Amino acid sequence: MTRLIITRHGQSIANAECRFAGHSDFDLSELGFAQAELVGEYIAKNFKIDRIYSSDLLRAYNTAVPTAKKLGLTIIPTTELREIYAGIWEGLTTDEIAEKYEHDFAIWKNDYANSRCTEGESTKEIYARALTTVRKLAEKHDGETVMLSTHATLVRALCAHAEGFDDSRVGEIPFTHNASINVFTYDQGKLIPERLNIIEHLGDMVTGVHRSFGK
Repeated sequence: MTRLIITRHGQSIANAECRFAGHSDFDLSELGFAQAELVGEYIAKNFKIDRIYSSDLLRAYNTAVPTAKKLGLTIIPTTELREIYAGIWEGLTTDEIAEKYEHDFAIWKNDYANSRCTEGESTKEIYARALTTVRKLAEKHDGETVMLSTHATLVRALCAHAEGFDDSRVGEIPFTHNASINVFTYDQGKLIPERLNIIEHLGDMVTGVHRSFGK
């Protein structure tokens, strides 16, 4: 059995500007760095972490830095934990996407499970990537507690799967907040939710659930 502590990154500059970040390497905002410190304090106080993996994108990596420093661990970056690839939506604002790619964005908002970022990754593809990545890491580190620092759509896919939803129902799961913490166990091929979207450590710094997208 492996315990997985999965965090969504703190508020990014893209979040603050309502931009769809995708694989674009936006860093944390000033608030996001403060949220990351709170994540580190909460995790160091409540969990014994053996390994830390992170998306190689700055907003996720820098969210894990305070935890790694407090625990004396090295962050292992991996592209497999990246956000959904947004294609030609990368870096655009909500308004720009809605204006230029009206059809695809309407599917994203209204039929999320069957959506695809224009010339980018689909929600079904990131669902599959999320499960493949987490299963691989959980099985590699059987018996350990592993922190993963990642992104909104990947966390949403994992939460959906843990609740028993396949990729056709992922849209029924809400996005988690920036710098939220999600706790799972992985046992005999099953991802089991313990506690999702923990935000008590954030106090008045809670951010990051957008109606249009949650990057």
